[in-house]
Amino acid sequence: MAVDAQSLVRRAARGTTWAQFVDYMSPALYEVMPLRSIFVQGKEFISNGLDSARFAQARQQVEAWLQDQGGGIQLGAGSKRDGEQCLSDLREDARRAIGQQILELYFGQIFTSDHAILDLRAESFAAAEEGILWRPRSIYLEWQPEFLRGLRDLYAGFYLDDDPRFERGLDGLNLEEAGDLLVSHLGNGDQRSVRFEMSVFQSSFHQMFLRCRDRGISLHRNFVALGTYLVCLYHVLETLDLELDVRAAFERIHA
Repeated sequence: MAVDAQSLVRRAARGTTWAQFVDYMSPALYEVMPLRSIFVQGKEFISNGLDSARFAQARQQVEAWLQDQGGGIQLGAGSKRDGEQCLSDLREDARRAIGQQILELYFGQIFTSDHAILDLRAESFAAAEEGILWRPRSIYLEWQPEFLRGLRDLYAGFYLDDDPRFERGLDGLNLEEAGDLLVSHLGNGDQRSVRFEMSVFQSSFHQMFLRCRDRGISLHRNFVALGTYLVCLYHVLETLDLELDVRAAFERIHA
């Protein structure tokens, strides 16, 4: 059944922006999420991608937040221009500063809005004279309220060392049986020096989905969106090739 579902999703995504993300999905995902839920989430993505007015509104919200943060990252328009650099070509100190800003962008969208633009891929960023330009494609969504509430509780509980809130987040996301795996994924120690590797992300989420499958747990459809958001985050941060202070990024957003 899982193989059949995965094949259906691949065929549905063929020729779309989403095709590149399907390969990163754990096969176990299709065993812990009803196929209908996957297609409902996919239909929402496609509908959003075709609605330029709605995407413009989402961009405006993010742009206002970025400006409030100090303008380290700016939303860009058009295509990449001559003279702009890939983030991976910058000096280490510049890459580190940009990595911290992208982490803040990741957490900021979760904690300050009910919408999120998910496209954090490395190719959506460029370094220019005016700063770091972010040209995301129309890969965005509005989180379901119960999922977003659980996600916020999970992150805040973990990084604020608030065990009751972390447990509440696990309960809200139906992940009580996988709490130890999530702690391992989020990082042992104080998370002040974390290196992002796509292979590690894929392995940890695969193990989490396997645990849920073995315990008969069904997951919310927004896990497809969260997985996509994390794939994009890991994609860009892996290209920076250095360790980052994840806790500091969270603390700056949650201050």
